[in-house]
Amino acid sequence: MRNTIALFLLTPLLLLSCGHSPKEEAVQAPVSKEALMEQATQPENLSEYGGTVFVPTMEHFLPTDSNSVYCATLLVAWEEVRKIIGTSLAIPQKYQDLRLLNASTSFRNVLKSNEYTASGVVSGDYIYTRAEFKKSLPFDYQLNKMEHRLTFTKQKVAAFGVMGDDNNDLTDMVKILYYKNDNNFIIKLKPSDKEHEIVLFKTTKTYPTMAAMAAAADSLIEIGQKERKIQSLRWKYQLWSDDEVVIPDIDFDISTTFKKLIGNTFRANSLDYEILQAWQRTSFKLNETGAEIASEAKVEICLSLDEEEEEVKKPTPKKMVFDKPFFLMLRRTDAQHPYFVLHAVNAELMVKE
Repeated sequence: MRNTIALFLLTPLLLLSCGHSPKEEAVQAPVSKEALMEQATQPENLSEYGGTVFVPTMEHFLPTDSNSVYCATLLVAWEEVRKIIGTSLAIPQKYQDLRLLNASTSFRNVLKSNEYTASGVVSGDYIYTRAEFKKSLPFDYQLNKMEHRLTFTKQKVAAFGVMGDDNNDLTDMVKILYYKNDNNFIIKLKPSDKEHEIVLFKTTKTYPTMAAMAAAADSLIEIGQKERKIQSLRWKYQLWSDDEVVIPDIDFDISTTFKKLIGNTFRANSLDYEILQAWQRTSFKLNETGAEIASEAKVEICLSLDEEEEEVKKPTPKKMVFDKPFFLMLRRTDAQHPYFVLHAVNAELMVKE
């Protein structure tokens, strides 16, 4: 016999956990697994975006024919779950998405502790965790609105940017980090908050994961730092009068369920967990005034301490049909032998239809 726990991921995330007794908070807990699943349901609209997917981590493979969106909140919420469970998780090999989620460290230290919130509470048999952040990154000066200037994959889109002959207030907000040619370069937009940056990387190469892309960008930026010190290459890293930077406006607010995580199971503290729901919402806006981003992740965990019977193999159905010779006996319960016996070997003594 063993304890069994259901895990709910809601991104936020919903989980079920055991073996931990945090301080109880005044939170109304569902009274059943069905009620919890109903509460775990979150709005999602990714289906309205046929060409976009959410990836849970930087290490997940990227589709080549769709936009991919990643935000660290899912990983932060998962980290809160691991803190509550308090021990390592044993995840079956077949659950590769969950294994990547659990192994990823790319979310650590991406924001200061005062720039996001992450917490967990326990109420009765349920644990709730939540992670979220919201950040506004305005520019010191509004960049130029570039009307009718940009066509992206045959689609005309709104855009903004700077021209090389703009005043220094505008051009100083754009830094060229690496330049090979007009299809391979990296720039940085500098918002008012100098502890943050907006990096854009245009490349003809494809990368299997966001982690691989980020590593490649860092290598190219190092090359750029060396090249800008070479007199003959310095032109690459300055905006001249005929230069221009044109960036598409971006604006979305998308939520989704990570269906590949649902139904995954793992084991910790001699308990079994199952992910029943995994959900995330991320909104992002970038235009001539700056950038804004908001994302959240939540986790609900149901704690069960009741022992349940081990699951047993379902027995083969019994077909008890007297269609062959049999014996029939009549006897007293206090008697050693029967007082009547019939050995039926044919239907002669039986009522006919």
